[in-house]
Amino acid sequence: MEDQRISVETRAVRITLRTGVQLEGELFLQMHGAHQFGPQRVGEVLNGAEPFIPLRHEGKIDLLNLHQVIAVETEASDEFDELLRLGKEYRVEVHMTAGPALQLATFVSLPDEHNRIKDFLNQGRKFLLFLQDDRVVYLAGKEIVRVID
Repeated sequence: MEDQRISVETRAVRITLRTGVQLEGELFLQMHGAHQFGPQRVGEVLNGAEPFIPLRHEGKIDLLNLHQVIAVETEASDEFDELLRLGKEYRVEVHMTAGPALQLATFVSLPDEHNRIKDFLNQGRKFLLFLQDDRVVYLAGKEIVRVID
């Protein structure tokens, strides 16, 4: 059993902590999983069950407590699925518990005609996906103070 390894790839990310510290490094993503089609996405790691995630940072492995993470950014070309653009687009200003206001976009396509930005924010996900230019930005819902539509 010790010789079995899970096939992983890494994804470059910038993580902002509640303290305001920003870390740049690589997250580890599984290539295969029991309920997974294709490589794992950063959003799946952030919204998973594990409270600590490993980040390769400055040649070491940091184990980050997701309760202390307010934002995670990565390249949209690696993370964003074009099918997500099928929803209604919203351009919003997001105010977090720390840092400046962010000008972001998101697409909302939820069942039963619940396609308001309010419905998107109230999904119950720990981290919500937004776009900023050529980057995907995941924001911790509990750290969002307000969203201006």
